[in-house]
Amino acid sequence: MRNKLALIFFTLYLAGCGFSSGLYKDILKAQDYINNQEFEKAVKVYEAILLKKPSKTIRIKINDQLGDIYSIYLNDYKNSLRHFQSIIDNSNEPLWQVQTLEKMGSIYFDNLKQYDKSRDIYLKLVEFVPALKKQLFYRFKYAESLFYLGKYTKSTKFFESIVQTNNSQTSVQSYYYLGLISFYKQEWFKANDYWFEYLKRETRKDLIVKVKFLIANSFESAEKLKEAYNIYYSILGEYPNPQVIKNRLNSLYKRRVDRKR
Repeated sequence: MRNKLALIFFTLYLAGCGFSSGLYKDILKAQDYINNQEFEKAVKVYEAILLKKPSKTIRIKINDQLGDIYSIYLNDYKNSLRHFQSIIDNSNEPLWQVQTLEKMGSIYFDNLKQYDKSRDIYLKLVEFVPALKKQLFYRFKYAESLFYLGKYTKSTKFFESIVQTNNSQTSVQSYYYLGLISFYKQEWFKANDYWFEYLKRETRKDLIVKVKFLIANSFESAEKLKEAYNIYYSILGEYPNPQVIKNRLNSLYKRRVDRKR
């Protein structure tokens, strides 16, 4: 819906500015192709328009449309990034810069898993002057990128600063990542401290079950077998794969019996 509305406004913009009938018809043709989900044909029309070297304003808008079509509908992230980069290179307008960097950051992080690239993109958004309204979100995504790059010390500093803000979304997720970092460092009790804070704030049942499993795993790794058993047992009927929980419970029970002998 967002992209359809953008196309409509784009077409109206062209009509109101008195562009040539040929260009206007080409834009309408591309829009018709998109409405009919013929995305390959739409991009061919748009790419042909760019070869005609329209005004800078039109080039930027078409590059934005192409970037969205390639990434959302065609899963062609290379060409999507190419068109978004063209906007970065040719527009000094802060709105275009921020909007485009955000889209590029999402592609690098979510689709391509190129966390070094997403880190660099989100750092630019964090350092943007004047500070952006979504800076806390960009700081979180920057910290997330660092986490997946294995930069635990640096990402910890960002996550810890984010939890202090008490932002409902980013703080909750930051507690989760702080727990993971401590878990990977085999700091079992510290990991669980973070995850118990996470559980105080999380409302989604599936995520709560997921983190309870991690807490039980952490207790198990710390040889706190009774605590691990109790947590596993509490999610027996909720965990997606009940057999995994049953196996853990059986293993813990045997280990506890062996201890008493």
